[in-house]
Amino acid sequence: MSRRPSQRPGLRPLSKDMLLPLPLARTRALSLEHHLALATTAAGHGNADSMICLLKADYTVFYLRNDMAERADDLPFQHAEAALERCIARTERGETWIRLDQDKAAIERFLVLHDEQLATVPTHRYLTAIEKLNRFALDRLNSPISPLPVTER
Repeated sequence: MSRRPSQRPGLRPLSKDMLLPLPLARTRALSLEHHLALATTAAGHGNADSMICLLKADYTVFYLRNDMAERADDLPFQHAEAALERCIARTERGETWIRLDQDKAAIERFLVLHDEQLATVPTHRYLTAIEKLNRFALDRLNSPISPLPVTER
């Protein structure tokens, strides 16, 4: 009886580095970047870069949601995206970036979830999520996250 490889033809096996979570130093750097972006924005010193950082984190969390042990529903992502959209709308009116505690709390919740993801998700899944994020940024105008139901706003 011959043994056939379990992988599909044309696909190379993933390296050990791709099967493990991101290196701890990279995980900490990403987490720090995201939390500093929120702290800066919440202190009223936000800018386009901090908002883009938070939006990228929100979409990455959304793309990685299927890799979590407990599959999260879309509601936390919808709340976070709505909070970020309100921040952007405030700045367009000349107001501070984050004023409402509930907006900050919604963003903090997805950042904590993202910290968990970064610590546990295999690197190849993280890179796939980043590829999806890049395709979204280049090809689409609409968010991959469905809008919040009117009753939740």
